[in-house]
Amino acid sequence: MAEPWPVRGSIIIGLTTVIVLVGGFLIWSLSSEISGAVVASGQVEVEQHRQIVQHPDGGVVQQISVAEGDRVEAGDLVLSLDGNLLRTEYTIVNGQYFEILARRGRLEAERSDADEILFTAELLDEGKGSPTVSSLIDGQASLFHARLDTLRQSMDQLGKQAETITSEMAGIEAQIAALARQRELIGRELTDQQSLLDRGLAQASRVLALEREAARMDGELGSLQAGLASAAIRQTELEIQRLRLSAERREEAETQLRDLGYRELELAERRRSLTEQLDRLEIRAPVSGVIYNMQVTTPRSVIRPADALMYVIPQDRPLVIGARVATINIDEIQPGQPVALRFSAFSQRTTPEISGRLDRVSADALIDEATRMPYYRAEVSIPPEELEKLGALSLVPGMPVEVYIQTGNRSPMAYLMKPLTDYFVRAFRES
Repeated sequence: MAEPWPVRGSIIIGLTTVIVLVGGFLIWSLSSEISGAVVASGQVEVEQHRQIVQHPDGGVVQQISVAEGDRVEAGDLVLSLDGNLLRTEYTIVNGQYFEILARRGRLEAERSDADEILFTAELLDEGKGSPTVSSLIDGQASLFHARLDTLRQSMDQLGKQAETITSEMAGIEAQIAALARQRELIGRELTDQQSLLDRGLAQASRVLALEREAARMDGELGSLQAGLASAAIRQTELEIQRLRLSAERREEAETQLRDLGYRELELAERRRSLTEQLDRLEIRAPVSGVIYNMQVTTPRSVIRPADALMYVIPQDRPLVIGARVATINIDEIQPGQPVALRFSAFSQRTTPEISGRLDRVSADALIDEATRMPYYRAEVSIPPEELEKLGALSLVPGMPVEVYIQTGNRSPMAYLMKPLTDYFVRAFRES
């Protein structure tokens, strides 16, 4: 009857052990705390990232001035494009533009009845260094003086005609005055003869002869006055012609200036655009750094507009860590949180863990082009004193990094219960 005790004792000891273990685990899981973190993968990057070298217009490569891995300074020449076609077009447009400026100067002088042309400073400056533009200036000046001489000759001719008519009118007026005096004398004589005839002291034939002479003089006076009026009309017409010549010259200049204005604006804009394109034939480094991932390696290659030609990795800017955070963890992170960094490229046994700070989180989720999975981009900065912990080791852009964004302390029980509570929350909400 004493044999069951060993079995009962073993059971009691076992149950006691289980209770102690479970109780101890519960006490530990409820009372202790462990640090939490959001784990993300990242890589070392240069602040503001690599700079892409592009060309907005494209073209044919003439010369390549750098090679993969070369160090360049901001503004250094890296690539040149063939500009023969652009230079030819620019020469044509430039000539047309300055030809219009020269014509505009002449037309403005004609419109204002000036004696000399006042060309623009831009045109005169260009003419000092360009024989072609200088000849355009001389040509328009010669044309202006030729047209002005023609106008003056026409005006002089009309003036001489007007002077002739004035002299003619003076002669007619003298004839009218003399004839009027004769008519006055004939009138007096006719009055006297008529008085004598009435008293029978004169012959009727004499009176009739005087009346005929008076009538003839009246007719001649009328003819002279008509001639004087006609001469005055012709003189007025000549003055109108003189005014018309000047007015037509001004109106013609005004009309041509109005037409030239639109063409000048068009050529000025085209010239400005070609100047910018010619300036862009020399492609220069946007920042100081190292040439990386060159896409163009041979002259005469054809590049399309906005194609990536190469990249420049800045070397004088601080390094940052770019991390990809799963969208499910976005509610646990915010700028300012401490971050622990481990560099998998280095030996984990000898490389210390580096501390950083979460600086920025993207405002919206991004899409990985390869996996089509959404993520949030986080940017972590590393204080200089933390980088000193690496000693002789140096960080290189593109190096992989394990990122642990500290989220605070929680009990082990909270970690264990979270999946279960999340499950029940979803389960109770299902319809």
